[in-house]
Amino acid sequence: MNVSNQPKRHHWWPMAQSQHWTDADGLVFASRSNGTYFRANPLNIGVESELYTRFGSDNSKDTSIEDWFANTIDSPVTQIFKHLFDPSNITRQSFDPDPMKAKSAKEIGYKINSYIDKISLPSNIRAAISAYLAALLVRHPTYLSKLINFHNDGSNPRETVKDIALDNMLELFELYYQKIRSAVFIVSRRIGTSEFLYADGGILVDEPWRREFGIPFDIHAPLTPDIAIQVLPIPDHGELSYAFIAESTNQGVSRQNKIILGGAQRFVFSRQPPPSTFIQRHFGVPAPKNIGYSFINGQLNTTYDPSRK
Repeated sequence: MNVSNQPKRHHWWPMAQSQHWTDADGLVFASRSNGTYFRANPLNIGVESELYTRFGSDNSKDTSIEDWFANTIDSPVTQIFKHLFDPSNITRQSFDPDPMKAKSAKEIGYKINSYIDKISLPSNIRAAISAYLAALLVRHPTYLSKLINFHNDGSNPRETVKDIALDNMLELFELYYQKIRSAVFIVSRRIGTSEFLYADGGILVDEPWRREFGIPFDIHAPLTPDIAIQVLPIPDHGELSYAFIAESTNQGVSRQNKIILGGAQRFVFSRQPPPSTFIQRHFGVPAPKNIGYSFINGQLNTTYDPSRK
């Protein structure tokens, strides 16, 4: 199929999301590892030419994967954000926190209130969020490059290897989608001056998956400068119709930003003038693993080791 008239630029960070990082002028701050920065149009960031294009023997181009991402995965993003920011979808219940657990939560940057807010997650919204997060992970250029290298044993032309890698990418998308769809979601909402950052390393996950403690992986995914989602695939978790909202202080936002900065390769993106010193200090540095999750006897347990800075 010859689709040479279709777009060649593939946004692995969809503009439906990156536009939330734009300032009043419609531009995004892009910071380098040395702390210097410039402003860019979201049209020109998170993009790579022919990323998911399949090339035929006659040099024809098939962009059906990009079309699928755009129409099936990215189109519901506006609906996702509308739902998450609609206060009518949030319910509040009284809460009497355990003093010790409250102390630990404060230490990692969460505000403790006398109430808990929950946001409803109808099945269509949960499915859309799950598909979007799974796609963000596997469609990233670094992830695809890893798959290409894995399948490149020297016996096939590069075009064939890429086709195999793209097929594998779609298989992994389905695997992550199913796992995320049945996972616990925690929505982090910033309440201070610090905003969530995004980096050109995308969202990260440890592979191979963990075998211990019943939680194979966890994902931190900034959705906008104001909210992020934590994904915890807890086995046999019955209540998936809502997500708890965790209010993150500046300290909490900084802790979560370190996760994203750990995967930064060339640029870090922000809506407001960037915290250059913070970015320079943590650019490309793996975040400290001082928070652990386990699922034992039907109970989610969170541990915090402040000594692991």
